[in-house]
Amino acid sequence: MDSSPLISVIIPMYNTRDFIEQTVKSVLTQTYSRLEVIIVDDGSRDDGAKLVQALQSDDSRIKYIYQENQGVSAARNNAVANSSGEYLAFLDSDDLWKPDKLEKQMNRIKATGMAACYCGYQMFCGDEMGKAFPERYFEGSILAEVIQEKVSVWTSTVVIKKSVVTDNKIEFRPGLNWSEDMEFFCKLMYLSSFCCVRETLALYRQRPNSLSYLPDRAPEIGLWKDIINWISSVPIQNKYDRQRILKVIEKYKLPSIAIFCTYQKLISGEAPDEDFLSKVPPRLVCDYRPSLSTTGFKLFVKKLLILYKYRYKNKV
Repeated sequence: MDSSPLISVIIPMYNTRDFIEQTVKSVLTQTYSRLEVIIVDDGSRDDGAKLVQALQSDDSRIKYIYQENQGVSAARNNAVANSSGEYLAFLDSDDLWKPDKLEKQMNRIKATGMAACYCGYQMFCGDEMGKAFPERYFEGSILAEVIQEKVSVWTSTVVIKKSVVTDNKIEFRPGLNWSEDMEFFCKLMYLSSFCCVRETLALYRQRPNSLSYLPDRAPEIGLWKDIINWISSVPIQNKYDRQRILKVIEKYKLPSIAIFCTYQKLISGEAPDEDFLSKVPPRLVCDYRPSLSTTGFKLFVKKLLILYKYRYKNKV
């Protein structure tokens, strides 16, 4: 009998009938076979459920759950609540895993004794492969590096011990259309160490109709303020300098969101109104301190454009 830990693979599904079968098969063909696949259908209006149920009839490891439309966060939370595994792994319903992803990650977890593991991933659109991430890998206490965008930890790359999630009552936050998973993983990174497999083992699908989509990131400022309050309220973690983490959020993350939002507003030709200024205070743009990363450099250039090309400094 296989004594390997059971992994619960969490897949939220919403109107992805064109992709869900390929996604689920990329899980079922993993070289690490001790797993269950929990698919939460978030009120889909297509017939993706029929495809899942056909797969379920051939593989008892699949569990299908239907819920009225509540959003991806609620779907993931529902799946976690109905999971039986010792570990959780997350996969979006249009993305893919390479066959040895889970096996390599579980081997790394066993070798390091850490509670979680991430890996590299690559963008793709149809048959065209895009850029691979991250450019650099970090292990251990990686929260500061993630906040500063020196390393990218994407949802579908993570495997984590379930008890870290449930014992600390950590859930995905509903109601966001951008970075809905950021709070969830930042809290986990504050509470536990992350190891990594320095290989591209996951594929992130970019759909043609989503390539030009620009989210409203202003609500993300409130999310990070809540993260600040949470970090300030939980017991100090020995591996972290709490004040350093708070400083990174206040001097890098909050200003970086402000730069993104302000730059998009200005290049659109719109003048920031009172509502925008209340959500995205201009002082945050000036507070930005760049990190030594590609993203950090790009944000610094945008800051200079905001302040000097658009003369936004006169409004600060």
